[in-house]
Amino acid sequence: MYKVFFSFTLVLFSFVFASAKSAGFKIRAFYIDCRVQVMTVSAIKEFALDLSKKGINALLIEYEATFPFEKHSTLTNSLAYSRSDIKEIVKYCASLGMDVIPLQNCFGHCEYILRHDRYASLREDSKEVSQVCPLKIDEAKKIFREIFEDVASLHPSKYFHIGADETYLLGNCKNCSKKDKSRLFVDYVKAMCQILEDMGKTPIIWADIILKYNGAAGELPKNLVFVDWNYGWSPDKFGNLEHLFKLDNKIWGASALRSSPDNICITDWMKHFENISVFLPFARAHGYEGIIDTSWSTSGIYGFHYDAGYEILEMYPIRQVYPMSGFQILIDAFCKAVSEKKALDPQEFILSYAGERYGLSPDESRIFLEYFRMPQPRLHRGKSVDGTSIDKLISDALMVKKDLDAISAKKHAKEFEHYRLMLDLRINYLEFKSVEAAYNSEGYEMSKAAKLNGRLRGIIERSNELGARFIEINKAYLKPGQLEKINSYRTKKMESLHADLLRQENIN
Repeated sequence: MYKVFFSFTLVLFSFVFASAKSAGFKIRAFYIDCRVQVMTVSAIKEFALDLSKKGINALLIEYEATFPFEKHSTLTNSLAYSRSDIKEIVKYCASLGMDVIPLQNCFGHCEYILRHDRYASLREDSKEVSQVCPLKIDEAKKIFREIFEDVASLHPSKYFHIGADETYLLGNCKNCSKKDKSRLFVDYVKAMCQILEDMGKTPIIWADIILKYNGAAGELPKNLVFVDWNYGWSPDKFGNLEHLFKLDNKIWGASALRSSPDNICITDWMKHFENISVFLPFARAHGYEGIIDTSWSTSGIYGFHYDAGYEILEMYPIRQVYPMSGFQILIDAFCKAVSEKKALDPQEFILSYAGERYGLSPDESRIFLEYFRMPQPRLHRGKSVDGTSIDKLISDALMVKKDLDAISAKKHAKEFEHYRLMLDLRINYLEFKSVEAAYNSEGYEMSKAAKLNGRLRGIIERSNELGARFIEINKAYLKPGQLEKINSYRTKKMESLHADLLRQENIN
């Protein structure tokens, strides 16, 4: 479905830049998300070494509160790297011929900054603290100049990414509501770019907002790099790309190996394979100078625990996904697609990869392919959005599990165990959703609590076993304490429902 649709859009847009076709991308980057899942230094170095051997020449790292800020140490959290850690990462990557580009948000996605009283005056909204008010330019310039200089002091790269995506609150406050949204966006981004230009840096931003509000786009600096991020949709999702092409700025593209609606238990594998298969040829055909494979550990949206007066007591990420340790096949698919002019054929790639990477036989390789072709269930009120019952989804997953469990990887066996674990997590999740659906059905009554809780106890027991496997297989990948927290998010609703049913058992 994805491939047919995007092949059409590829043809539709191919005339625009037919003369600008490029044999390859000058910048071949991979994004590391440190906002919620923070890799160990050794894991990043091992990851960089592997990528460098496969043609990747840059890392884009979004630190958020894991950066060891000096003047603005209010922002730094308990998982932060030390300054020596970052120097070690940057130096090691340089020895591999890899540039490390920092991503420091300064407009949208600034929750981790604006949650603090020290920066509250910058907020566009008193309660929804994701965005800086674009009319607070003078105040923002002082703060972000210091932040940019601090981050840049550990990153010699000529490039500096300032985010500027998903500024959903643009024009929200009383004063901003009187202004043109394109003008608000452009004036603020120009001010941030000027700080970087004074530092000798080349600024980068995501392109979604300027595509949507392009009226004043021509006033943006000509050295500003736009990143057209496309995770599996029509090229004109955010706006007509011709507006971007006419600006004559350099353009990079960005695909994704983890993105919405993935969560810790479910991954839409084929969506990401098709994204690589279709978008990279599109970006190459349109003369994009660079390409980034993003990998989002969360949605970038947070929930908050407020006290009186909207004082923020705690901030929680909305949605987590399985750590990047389980996505080697998609990482390698991106690397292959970057290095070849020919579009990646997902099915052909998976079958070949099964044999080359894991030593699987042709029959085992076909089973491996079916694992990825399993449709991702999107659940709503106890059933899949396409009407499939949860019991049917469980049955289908168990059939795949039976075949997958019979496979023995001859090479990279530990890595292969991520696939088994991810499938087991999916089944456990669906089993819980089946119980939850029964609890929320019209036919549920308190007399059924004991029987339903009996089912749930077995699910929780299996969930705890999976949690132990999850920690064991990932213990060297993420910093201490994170795996336990991910498990707690995953099981929170299970434990809550178990407590409710137990109370009802006792009442009954």
